[in-house]
Amino acid sequence: MLIKQLSIFVPSYNQTIEFYKNVIGLNPIRETTDLTSFSVGKSNFTIHRDDAGTNYYHFAFNIPPNLFNEAKTWTEARVTLSKEDNQNEIEFVSAKAKSFYFEDPSGNIVEFIARETTPAAKETDFKSGHLLEISEIGVATDQMRELINQLQAIKINDRNDEAIHYETYLNFFGDYHDGVYIILSPIGRRWIFSDKQAIHTPVLIETDRGTFTNI
Repeated sequence: MLIKQLSIFVPSYNQTIEFYKNVIGLNPIRETTDLTSFSVGKSNFTIHRDDAGTNYYHFAFNIPPNLFNEAKTWTEARVTLSKEDNQNEIEFVSAKAKSFYFEDPSGNIVEFIARETTPAAKETDFKSGHLLEISEIGVATDQMRELINQLQAIKINDRNDEAIHYETYLNFFGDYHDGVYIILSPIGRRWIFSDKQAIHTPVLIETDRGTFTNI
């Protein structure tokens, strides 16, 4: 699966756009007073203005596995990394991946993740162009069965035929070798590397298999 476009809706629109342009270094491909789209490798990342909203999201970008340390150093020079158990990175042993996290001006929980299945870079220095694609987007719901049915209808299935959880745990939908997932979370579950609970947020996800929404 490929997430071709992710659309989110944020309250601190101007500050968030400036952050991704001037701190992270993304290039806008469309920019208006109410939305801005960025090219992130194979994905487009669209941020919509929602001044009256209180939305925040968890999403991730894939980075080359051989540039994890360089990416972390590059990011630490620009933002404060989030911590969990006094650590500012984590290794997911079963997923064969390493991550670090930070928050943007709208309070979104952003993750840079290096997966074993992601191609290595030829370069030795990290830059924003090494953000390869949108890797994950978390979607919180109290309608878990309905959203699972929506994903399965467009042939996006649970990772590695894992058991589906309806109340407590995260559900990863996508193929392991692609390293791209839509994560369904029960409302109220805490996102790691933050003190924030998963809340219902409007989201539009266009994949190469079809479009998924949670409005």
